[in-house]
Amino acid sequence: MSDIMLPAPTGEYKVGTRTFSVTDDSRTELLGDKAGSKRRIFARLYYPVTAASVEGMDQAVVMTETKLKALAKTFHMPIKSDTHFDSFCYQDTKPIGKFPLIIFSHGMGSYAESNHQMCIDLCSNGYNVLAVGHAFESVANEYDDGTVDYMDKTITKRVYDPYLRGTFALLKLMGDKKSSNEEAYAKFKAFQDKYARFIVGRMEERVKDIKFITDEACRRYSDYIDDPDNIGIFGHSIGGATAYYLCMTDDRFKAGMNLDGMLCGNYDGMVMRKPFCQISCEDAVITETRVAIAAEAPYYWELFKGMRHQGFSDLKFFIPVKAVTGKMPSDMMHENLCKIGKSFFDKHIKGMETEVFQPDNEWIQRRR
Repeated sequence: MSDIMLPAPTGEYKVGTRTFSVTDDSRTELLGDKAGSKRRIFARLYYPVTAASVEGMDQAVVMTETKLKALAKTFHMPIKSDTHFDSFCYQDTKPIGKFPLIIFSHGMGSYAESNHQMCIDLCSNGYNVLAVGHAFESVANEYDDGTVDYMDKTITKRVYDPYLRGTFALLKLMGDKKSSNEEAYAKFKAFQDKYARFIVGRMEERVKDIKFITDEACRRYSDYIDDPDNIGIFGHSIGGATAYYLCMTDDRFKAGMNLDGMLCGNYDGMVMRKPFCQISCEDAVITETRVAIAAEAPYYWELFKGMRHQGFSDLKFFIPVKAVTGKMPSDMMHENLCKIGKSFFDKHIKGMETEVFQPDNEWIQRRR
């Protein structure tokens, strides 16, 4: 058995975890081998616990063999199915009180716990974190009854229509380093409307997933959640775009954070009135400029130089290939991302008198 060393959470609390899954009987599944049935949603809840409550307990298994095999196949990862990961969390242990809730939404072709390291760090600093698994966009959604939904293999070629022309159009767009924020957004919107209607449609389905699972979590875990009308949300890739959309349209979500997701969606005439934090790599900046326009609330925009899109997830620790996850050292990326996220939610969800962390190094630059 081989080991992958992961950073421990930084906060005062230990982390408890439990999973649950629900079926939304009001919606019909559109993807995969369950198309035509009712939509199922998976979630993992992380919640603060005391050190005494987990003394002598084994850590929970979060990266299951099923999930690891699916990831290895999707990303061609040289990881064996018996690789050991410390999860730094404990199954079904006793909660210690009420804390604010933060929702996490993964990227397409990823999995619910794709940013497990950031989720447990936030949790250890006094948050409940609910990581949502979007069926057939996740490499593997593992439900409470033991069944698994794997990623719909047709998605890869459906993200742009037509696929090759859309891919080349996006690469050309991402090469534009001179346009203003407004010019860049106009170009991205034209690209989206021509080639990326499928992605917009999937984001709208994710919004429904999160609304439904948030309602269910607030009902099931009312003893854990401090205020169901004061929720934070973040996500990676299309999950980050989903966070932006929900902050724009659902008053329960009071602050959001996007980890390098192109800001797809139809926002004509809409203004962002919630604090928002955008994390970008250099390649994707032109697809994420909307954060800086039509904003009436504070926004924060950090450019992580030398990073690749997949590096903003835990794959940064699993795939030591710079062409895939970027040149920034994994520990540096994780430390800075967690400090930004914690300080942002401390300020805008907990209402603490603090400033959003601004890294002071050559790798990270604040944009306007």
